[in-house]
Amino acid sequence: MFISGTLNTIAAAWAQRTTAVGKETTDNLSTTIWGSLEGDDGKSVRAFNHPFFQACVMFIGEALCLVAFCVKREMSKRNEERPSAALLSKSKGEEGIFTNSIYFSLPAMLDMCGTGVMNAGLCLTYASVFQMLRSAVVVFTAIFSVFLLKRRLKLFHWVAIFFVCLGVFVVGYVSIEYSGSGDDAKPTSSVMLGNFLVIIAQAMVAFQMVVEEKIIGRYGAPALKAVGFEGIFGFVILGILLVPLYYIHVSGGAHDYPIEDAVDALIQVGNSSELKVSLACYVCSIAFFNFFGISVTKAMSASHRMVLDSLRTVAVLTCSVALGWEQFHAEQLAGFFFLLLGTGMYNEIVTFPALFDYTQEEGEERESFVMAHRVDSMTSKDGDDTNSKKLMNEPLLANV
Repeated sequence: MFISGTLNTIAAAWAQRTTAVGKETTDNLSTTIWGSLEGDDGKSVRAFNHPFFQACVMFIGEALCLVAFCVKREMSKRNEERPSAALLSKSKGEEGIFTNSIYFSLPAMLDMCGTGVMNAGLCLTYASVFQMLRSAVVVFTAIFSVFLLKRRLKLFHWVAIFFVCLGVFVVGYVSIEYSGSGDDAKPTSSVMLGNFLVIIAQAMVAFQMVVEEKIIGRYGAPALKAVGFEGIFGFVILGILLVPLYYIHVSGGAHDYPIEDAVDALIQVGNSSELKVSLACYVCSIAFFNFFGISVTKAMSASHRMVLDSLRTVAVLTCSVALGWEQFHAEQLAGFFFLLLGTGMYNEIVTFPALFDYTQEEGEERESFVMAHRVDSMTSKDGDDTNSKKLMNEPLLANV
């Protein structure tokens, strides 16, 4: 799970850094606004700056989870064993594979928007900064939990949110401050926009989490099935939207550029073996992270999952520096410390009993955020109550 999660970010950044010959354009202008912001104008060999096409590829990885679900379901039937409560149980009102599947089209659309915008941000900023800024989802999740789910946060939750915000600010500031230095420097304006897009995308991801919690809480669904149908709906919907995204142009100074150009993306993939490999790694990392992650997290505590997620950030930074994609700046460690502290406090892994009240009122639901925090509220009518309770706070891990 740790390896596939790290590979996901690295593979996404690798694909976007890969250069290949695309379709011919007047004066070799970039085929997307993201390529123009990255300085690809005038180049016949351009970087793969196609965030929404890349999001469409990501949905293929999610859709593979449905295949895994069907295989496990069939194996369970053949062995005449009781299906796993975590992956194969009949949830509330579930009668078959396609029962209530249409409801996952809404979170799929939110996933589509969040992933597309995040990939656009990754085009413009650095991989390690991208990974760290994703911690901002804690802030938006807390806000939506209060206003939409009517939950009450304690003082330590708000202090934790403050530390997360401080960490996001430090990481963002350092990336902008040093954006113009080094052999592989990015334009400061592009890094600023990229950081902004990554943070905005976290609001979309947080809203998606709230919607998923409502849907799964009401209709129920095994985790692999939910992720798989989100992948199918996301791929179909975004695949259709790639057409109008080509005709929607954004001003890039002297010229206007489309938001996405799927034709150019396909031509670049066809002309580059490196792109084929990086995108294949991207798809596999999504599929394996979900397949192994959903099973492994059942035996892990919140502290274990948070440590793994933190190690992913360190691994992404280490790989990015080792590959020469970015430079290491000691100030980033301060931002990472604040992010880690804030997330730990929010999950009650790091506690300060002398300063805060951690007691829970009767009937009060514990508010926590772990990894992707897509709450899997799976329950079974005839399932084990203890196992059901254990699953209440497990995340759907699709978008890593």
